[in-house]
Amino acid sequence: MVVAQIVRIRNNTLRTFHVKAGDPFYTPSIDGIPCVDGFILVTPGFDQIAEGLSVPWEAITRDGLEISEVDTMQILRCIVGPVEVDGDAHDWLQYRTRDWDPVSQGRWVALGQRHLLGAMGGAVEIQLTFRDARGDVSDGLPDLSEIVHFEYASKCSPPNTVFLNVFDLASAMSVPNAMLCNTVFNTFGAFHAAVEVYGEEWAFYRTPNPTSCGVCKSLRPRQHPVHVYRQSIPLGATTLKDWEVRYLIRGKLATKWPGGAYDLLHRNCIHFCDELSLCL
Repeated sequence: MVVAQIVRIRNNTLRTFHVKAGDPFYTPSIDGIPCVDGFILVTPGFDQIAEGLSVPWEAITRDGLEISEVDTMQILRCIVGPVEVDGDAHDWLQYRTRDWDPVSQGRWVALGQRHLLGAMGGAVEIQLTFRDARGDVSDGLPDLSEIVHFEYASKCSPPNTVFLNVFDLASAMSVPNAMLCNTVFNTFGAFHAAVEVYGEEWAFYRTPNPTSCGVCKSLRPRQHPVHVYRQSIPLGATTLKDWEVRYLIRGKLATKWPGGAYDLLHRNCIHFCDELSLCL
């Protein structure tokens, strides 16, 4: 199954909430401080980095990720699991009521394809935001399911955030890579890598002409006709402006990375990503 890791919690409302971890395999911490009892108090204006906090799998949790409001009796349970209409092909982040009835199904989040009969898979980093988009509250406070928003962390990141985008080398390698590298253990696999910053993705390839530049910008980040996108790893923010990044790549690095210098073991796409990341 796909692991939904919550990496940041924000509260943009004037209400106070409790978040109770429901995954027995993880001990959450907020800004490096462990939450021994698994309870996180989310006050108005709360904006903290979370570690070890995940939305639990449906099959192994009793309460799910339990979100409640301090001043009311509302409880929202969040879990990860397949849905019938999808044919069990993907894992979804789902909302449930206190009594485990499905709620707000139109706002469930597709996390990714399941691997190995659902036993293990990749990880997706998400952000939990408490946000009330309604301007008129004369009809009363909105339901908790309308305030809780889960979004991909990469979409919430500043544009100068640097991502290492990881791909399975080919579609045939997706299952072996899932077996060898997953949320349970990591060994080795066959991967392609690229660096994304300011919405542009850069990678290094072998070229037919050995003197041609091997550094290429993707037409669409995180998509490739051969390699299969796997995950994005945030590396931090760069202090360079977008035009400075392009000058760095085209004016300084491009001449050092001709396509004919590509070597599967000693000078490949991962070596290029390493140098570009250090420059950023």
